[in-house]
Amino acid sequence: MWLLLSGEGVSDIGACHPAMDFCESTEFKAAPMAWFVDQCIELKLNYSHIDNHLVRFIGKQKLTELSKSLAQKKKLRLSGSKQKKETLYYRRNARAFAIEAKKLEQELNDTVVAVLFRDADGTQSSRRGEWQAKWDSMKNGFSEEGFNRGVPMIPNPKSEAWLLCAVKDNPYQHCTSLEDESGNDNSANPLKEQLKVALNGETTTDQLTELVKNKVIDISRIDMPSFNQFKDQLDYVLTA
Repeated sequence: MWLLLSGEGVSDIGACHPAMDFCESTEFKAAPMAWFVDQCIELKLNYSHIDNHLVRFIGKQKLTELSKSLAQKKKLRLSGSKQKKETLYYRRNARAFAIEAKKLEQELNDTVVAVLFRDADGTQSSRRGEWQAKWDSMKNGFSEEGFNRGVPMIPNPKSEAWLLCAVKDNPYQHCTSLEDESGNDNSANPLKEQLKVALNGETTTDQLTELVKNKVIDISRIDMPSFNQFKDQLDYVLTA
């Protein structure tokens, strides 16, 4: 089994080094969320895909280009009113990602589990309903392309909330409330600043990556709705 990843930037899932649209494990520099994925799989399968070089990566810019080129299928029917542009973005990204995952399965002659990371970036007023709509759109995008090994990874409201759960004053306790924070970095007391305070300013991508990679941050103790839904879907795909 191989792992296909895509994220938003070098600080969440990671990136190719040197920079390129696609890369293999030896050219991929994993960031905190990639290690979240890897360790969730390790809990289930007892081995690391990153350490065993079983990872492929697609950059956000390339995936966005692929998603824009997709023609809308006439058979696609949206329930209720016209789908919001915001959630359509998640759906099209998932469709493009599913297509690339199926190509990779043919290339490797092996199973591929594809994890697509996007921050929810919700406001305090949007709450869980908007997050759920984005999750459902991504799941529907995978389904539309007939790919059942796709996993949405959508921290609510953003990845800093998952990390902060483990490093705040009372770590791993009452973390659900973090999902009620704003995802706007310009809001009062944003999550990024809270994380910086909790870690005494040591929040570079490399520093955060080391905390997850070395299991200082224990993902098995994180209990948050958006994290649990991601983990449950990944467990389901691995079991199936």
